[in-house]
Amino acid sequence: MSKKIAIIGSGISGLSCAYLLCEKDYNITVIAKAFSPNITSNRAAAFWFPYHIRNDKRGVSWAQKSYSFYEELSADASTGISMKQLIKVLRENEIEEEPIWVDFIPKGACKKVPQENLSPGVEVAYDVTVPLIETQIFLPYLKNYVSAKNVKFIEREISSFDEIKDDFDFVINCTALGSQKLCNDKTIIPVRGQVALIETKTDFPIYLDNEKPLYIVPRKDAMIVGGTYEENMYEENTEPSTIEKILNNAYEVFPELKQQKIIGSWAGLRPYRPTVRVEKENNIIHNYGHGGSGFTIAFGCAGEVVNLLQ
Repeated sequence: MSKKIAIIGSGISGLSCAYLLCEKDYNITVIAKAFSPNITSNRAAAFWFPYHIRNDKRGVSWAQKSYSFYEELSADASTGISMKQLIKVLRENEIEEEPIWVDFIPKGACKKVPQENLSPGVEVAYDVTVPLIETQIFLPYLKNYVSAKNVKFIEREISSFDEIKDDFDFVINCTALGSQKLCNDKTIIPVRGQVALIETKTDFPIYLDNEKPLYIVPRKDAMIVGGTYEENMYEENTEPSTIEKILNNAYEVFPELKQQKIIGSWAGLRPYRPTVRVEKENNIIHNYGHGGSGFTIAFGCAGEVVNLLQ
């Protein structure tokens, strides 16, 4: 008889676990208080890049496994995944002799931009090929895929593992910030990110400049222009003055973006923890605390969950 497994949480961490496990002989149920599009994972800019994870060497393997997974899926347009050019710039105040994040990049996917092509104020820039995951397409794709493999979905908030422990052989905890209460884990905190949305130019590269700070992600539905890093903010609201500042940062670097109509803004809470928790505790497997690298390491972490389960 196949083992009964509950996955708590329907964000990218929960769905990636469901995706890898549904190919095996398990009876899987995803339990969550909300599903796409009403979850934080939908609000992620979701391009592959090691963020909040660079000092955790486990992340190199997790990130590269996820990269390979996305690269393979990018051949199918219905997944919402494409391989995209990313320009990462470093200004004078943040020059690193050997940037740690380069260790995460698969061989051949990263090169330095020639000095003569650098914009004023930029000391070093990297041209990287990365997966862009359009969450508004990919999350429904994942849910439909696992549903077709008989994964069940239940909309319900779980306040204690005791509520379901007798109904399942194993529970996989992918509750992100919910683990504050569910596991009494005080080390996980919310980090709010506010972004502006403007009319899209899909031929634009992903652009990343931590010093400004500024990132630009051209999706099919909008260009995401970010962003902020606000620790211990629990409200998913945007502030007009902050959004204006974000847009002005973008216009400074790319004046042509002023031609693009502003179509909205949103905010999301990243579940930051000093170290990602992927470990087994009796019949519970924890998988949370991915910070801003949720999509970047999701399938690598899910692979580790599968190993722990077996």
